[in-house]
Amino acid sequence: MPKFPNPTAIPTSTVLAKSPEEIKPILLQHGVAVIALTDVAVVDKILALDSTKFYRTANAVFNDENQVLEPTLSEKLRPETLVQRKAPSAASGFIHQYGTPIHTLIQGSPLLRDSMNTLYDKERAIYAPNRLRHTRKFKFNDDSLHIEGLNLFEADEETKTASLIPGEVATIVGLAGQRRFVFWDMNDADIWPLYEYCLKKKTTWGVGCQLPPAWMHQHYAGRRRMVTVDCNTHPMLIMWQESTPHEIADSPALSAFISPIDKYENDKIENVLSYQPREYLGLTKHQSNLLGLCYEMPGFQWPSGKRCYMFCHTRAYYHYMPKVKSEFLAPGQGFRMKLITTGTINQRDPAYRKKLKKRKIKLPEIAFNENMPNFVTDITLWSDEILKDYGFTN
Repeated sequence: MPKFPNPTAIPTSTVLAKSPEEIKPILLQHGVAVIALTDVAVVDKILALDSTKFYRTANAVFNDENQVLEPTLSEKLRPETLVQRKAPSAASGFIHQYGTPIHTLIQGSPLLRDSMNTLYDKERAIYAPNRLRHTRKFKFNDDSLHIEGLNLFEADEETKTASLIPGEVATIVGLAGQRRFVFWDMNDADIWPLYEYCLKKKTTWGVGCQLPPAWMHQHYAGRRRMVTVDCNTHPMLIMWQESTPHEIADSPALSAFISPIDKYENDKIENVLSYQPREYLGLTKHQSNLLGLCYEMPGFQWPSGKRCYMFCHTRAYYHYMPKVKSEFLAPGQGFRMKLITTGTINQRDPAYRKKLKKRKIKLPEIAFNENMPNFVTDITLWSDEILKDYGFTN
């Protein structure tokens, strides 16, 4: 027996936008909206997924005895069949690859780009690199219920009334399988109890508020909803208001995080942790994104502002340190991340530098040092719009 009542299922058609212009009204009404990226051909999606490695970085770090088997195309297209690998973050489903073929295909979709520009009121949105996630089973995570945002409420203390401020919009693209999203429909609800609860937790709701499911079921019974989006043909862009109470629900799905940002972060990196490449020291955070993308790795931090780890979190060091190559171990210090050395693109080659110059691609000078490993990704093959998205070009 479930501890709490299951969400009421609503059909995808209820929150499905037929054009980018319909997204905002649907978001305001329901707190979640979906649009099918019908301009991404199914065959192109399949080819991009086939070309996307899930464990390139992990296998560059692991020694020969602990290499991770890449999933088959069938496993990628049918996420419920993907056997969990012995790889970092496998339990949570996060796949630490960035700027992959599937990312660039999705980000090049005119429908996605128009949707993002409309959503964020931008003439042309800019982006930061982000990762993939795979989940295998349907599962409700009741205790993950939360709202996010710096300014969540408008409130009148005299009349004891409050409303939720729409705030930031989060996005994810379902690539294959069934992507489920669980949220609470707060239309016409009395928001004052929620405001009062979060006010007591003000130390934590500067960036959000964790909500006990028992409390929500007591005060907002019958408002829990779920939408399950079929992503087996065209990719599906799913958007939600972060101030809408929502949960992290698992379902058999493969998804990509696509992350528009307000600006490139140009403050300098003064220190790196053991799970971050030392090559990032002295670069700006934006430059670290550019350099990292050349290796299918992230920069210094995720779009959320949290520091990135490229291989595994410190909590997993004890488990993984005996399995990594010696080059990732610092004598007397333990694990030390660096840029991976399995690339085949020699960025120092004069002919390659000429191609970079012709495309007006800007990279930090450290990229061309003699001791820098070869690039993993040939960024000169990327479209002008993708290069501009990430800030490689003006």
